[in-house]
Amino acid sequence: MIEKYENFINKTFLSLGCLFFLILVVMTFVQVITRYVINISFPWAEEFLRFCYTYMILFGILTTTQIQVPLLRIIIFERFKYGWLLSSALYIVMLISLALLIKGGIKLYGMNLNSYYSAFKISISWVYVPFILCLSLEIVRIVIAFISLARTKVVGEL
Repeated sequence: MIEKYENFINKTFLSLGCLFFLILVVMTFVQVITRYVINISFPWAEEFLRFCYTYMILFGILTTTQIQVPLLRIIIFERFKYGWLLSSALYIVMLISLALLIKGGIKLYGMNLNSYYSAFKISISWVYVPFILCLSLEIVRIVIAFISLARTKVVGEL
């Protein structure tokens, strides 16, 4: 079940991350050419590029597995008879941490709801939407891995 979820995430969000990267490259190239060759600068380009950069990074985060220390995982979680219990405790700590980060992201979203970009006239709070989305999807991934661990009692990659 986790493989289907990871395939969906990898295909969809890798495509979106690549799209934002392509937009970043093209827009930066256009901005450099227009600024130094034609001597025209777009005031909205920097804000747009910051927006695209944020989304590119956060969509890229979803396509990777979590940072793990394989040696630690092998030594502690796989060699002990009850290593799955340690892994379960780690999943619970991760879920609590992610929930706190989502709470903070929602708070930042609310704080910046009435602040606007000068060129775009859209709320700055939109930068925090992918943060909240990515963390929520990561919680889903951890819950699926936690259920798989509870069923099989085998510690696997997350």
